[in-house]
Amino acid sequence: MYNDNNDGQLIIPKNKVRVYEYIKNHPGSHLRKISKGLDMTASDTQYWCNRLERTALVRSRRLGLYKTYYPASILGERHEYILAILQQKTPRHIVLYLMENSGASQKDIAQHTGFAAATISWHMSRLIEFGIVYSTKKGKFVKYYITGDIADLIVLLKSYYPSIWDKLSDRLAELFLGITYSTTSEIRGEHTRDKKTTASNTNINKKLEEHGGTDIE
Repeated sequence: MYNDNNDGQLIIPKNKVRVYEYIKNHPGSHLRKISKGLDMTASDTQYWCNRLERTALVRSRRLGLYKTYYPASILGERHEYILAILQQKTPRHIVLYLMENSGASQKDIAQHTGFAAATISWHMSRLIEFGIVYSTKKGKFVKYYITGDIADLIVLLKSYYPSIWDKLSDRLAELFLGITYSTTSEIRGEHTRDKKTTASNTNINKKLEEHGGTDIE
């Protein structure tokens, strides 16, 4: 689109920019959320989402009932699934809880979120379907765990949810240190604990710093 003076100056429609910036800053959002966030009609939002997708500035992915949108710079199916989950309050709470409480049961998660077991069961099925969580059965109980390395979760939290990450990071650091303390004491003996814990803590911090500097866009 060019201006009326025909001087060759490209004019980018305002709403196209608004929709793109929203998707860039809130990847994994669905149409209704984008529309509400920008105070635009659903039809206008859909129009610009389609235009952005046709020009390869954004991509979409169907997740259950929703079509979610991402800037083209977000690479990888797992990142897209994680970002879509983080956009939704209840599954986000579940994932954050499992980051701190690996191996939690459905009852544990239900008590933490305040939702009924049937609701939690539905969310867990979706998280397993998307490859974010996996389950194992131990005796009479089903235990849930984050699938794979949580490093990519940490990167995405730090990039798009810094306030949530700030609250979570201290608790995760304490958890990592607690694991390091126990493992070191068992393997090396109490007299080597301090040295090993310091080294492990340095490695953890280095890894987090490296991921923190990763440009996922």
